[in-house]
Amino acid sequence: MSEVHVLTTGEAARYCGVNFRTVIRWIERGQLKAYKLPGRGDHRICVEDFVAFLRDNAMPVPAELGSATRKVLLMADSPELAASRPLLQQAGVEVDIAGDSFSAGAMLVTSKPAMLVLDTNLEGVNGFQVLDTLRSRSEFASLGVLVIAPSGEVNQQRWLDAGADAVVAANCDRNELVGRINLLLDA
Repeated sequence: MSEVHVLTTGEAARYCGVNFRTVIRWIERGQLKAYKLPGRGDHRICVEDFVAFLRDNAMPVPAELGSATRKVLLMADSPELAASRPLLQQAGVEVDIAGDSFSAGAMLVTSKPAMLVLDTNLEGVNGFQVLDTLRSRSEFASLGVLVIAPSGEVNQQRWLDAGADAVVAANCDRNELVGRINLLLDA
């Protein structure tokens, strides 16, 4: 299990160049996701949520925090896609692999990846249902989704309309897949 990295309101304020009270206002207005500690009620902000907030508001992401969001969940069971893992790791991407939708759901909640690579050829998975569920939940609003379209898929636009950020063909080259993932993570 990965360690949870959090920021105080003061640390978040220093990154943004604002007073800590401004950060507290963002939290109280629901603009920045945070939780309260028992007792004094101090706020803590998960680094992933803070980076998503910065990106959503077109604010610069500090280099030391940007690397924390280069985490990808690969929802696939094919050996070809799993073979992309070393290439992604060489590019500085942390990769988790889930072979079914239940494991993927648990990993989305616990490890908070920046992107989901969804193999729609995975048995028992309806890609459109997965996209609909993700896009309907606010905690996954900043999650990037790359869909690996079924073999022989002619109309990739329907995946984009359903909420995917990008689509690649199932028979695409591994280097193309890694390149597309890196582009989306850096966007």
